[in-house]
Amino acid sequence: MTEDGIEHVGFVYTVDPVSETYILANFDSEKTKIDLIMSHAVSSVNIVSEITDTHRQQLDRLFRPAAEKDLSEDDLKWRQSIVKAWLLKNRLPVEVGGTHGELLTIAEALVIQPPYGPDNCVSTNEIILGKIQGLIKNMPVDQEQW
Repeated sequence: MTEDGIEHVGFVYTVDPVSETYILANFDSEKTKIDLIMSHAVSSVNIVSEITDTHRQQLDRLFRPAAEKDLSEDDLKWRQSIVKAWLLKNRLPVEVGGTHGELLTIAEALVIQPPYGPDNCVSTNEIILGKIQGLIKNMPVDQEQW
């Protein structure tokens, strides 16, 4: 429910950590509706039900990059382990996190999301972001070259 009395219904895809904006997805039989609701307008939130696997897959199809959609779970886990090993080799404190162990976190300053490429790095610190992106871009394809 927002301050103006409007009730918004849908699955919360995420809440933006900076602006605290809620991103809601509502799946109809014909179309998908996405609502962005600013946190200052929210007066209350009621959780009616947990997300189902079907709806989770629909959200993934909407928001995940095309490159990630083509990769299997095993491929993503392999890529995650390779990037993690590369970062550890470069003496960076990498931890696996996220709800399903899908994120790589470096010193709580940067997060790498699937499919673990340079464009999947998120950080508010531009210097750290640039350094890690450069490191991932320059990662040798062949592990024996490490």
